[in-house]
Amino acid sequence: MAEALFGNLQPLTHGQIRSCSDLRQAQRYLPSGTKHRGRAVDARWNKRNRIVSRASSSEATDLSLTDLQLLLEDAIRQENYQEAARLRDVLTQRESDSRSAIEDANAEFYRAFKSRDLKAMSEIWGTGEHVQCIHPAAGCIAGRDNVLESWRVILRGMPMDISLEDVRVCARDGAAFVTCVEIMEAGDSRGRTVATNVFERQNGKWVIVHHHGGPAPMFM
Repeated sequence: MAEALFGNLQPLTHGQIRSCSDLRQAQRYLPSGTKHRGRAVDARWNKRNRIVSRASSSEATDLSLTDLQLLLEDAIRQENYQEAARLRDVLTQRESDSRSAIEDANAEFYRAFKSRDLKAMSEIWGTGEHVQCIHPAAGCIAGRDNVLESWRVILRGMPMDISLEDVRVCARDGAAFVTCVEIMEAGDSRGRTVATNVFERQNGKWVIVHHHGGPAPMFM
């Protein structure tokens, strides 16, 4: 490890650098570009050890997708292919579960939209200063209260049927987004809107924090 970090220079070993009371003193002995690498390696190694410890305890179910991916990469580096296969299966299942949860949350959003249910719409929207909405041909509306007020106006309008095409889901730890094409039908009118919905996990529930809709190109 020391050779990988410090090349052929040996005035201070890696252990001596870690125990040095003044990091700047140790940095004088490091080649250019490696002055903080020791701390970075330590941080990554400590994080790996914490994750491994949690994975072998009752906290394993709380591991994030990122942590599981790190464990999988570590198992492959150690050529522990049995553990790597187990972690791969866990990751695949967790990703599938997250995708299903996002698909359900997205469907809940459009059910509220289609049924013009303001209460249901308010329940699917999250909280926070980052909550935003951009309706077709409109500017950005920021803040939960303002966003819900915009939906109040929209849901008071003409009833419409809404169906979705080309739904694509990307889910990660605590955040996800959906892109889709909205097919709107109201009376004799029919329109297509491309939409992006951003979701966030708040208090254990997936909620929408950003919706952006715009006219779909004619060639779609």
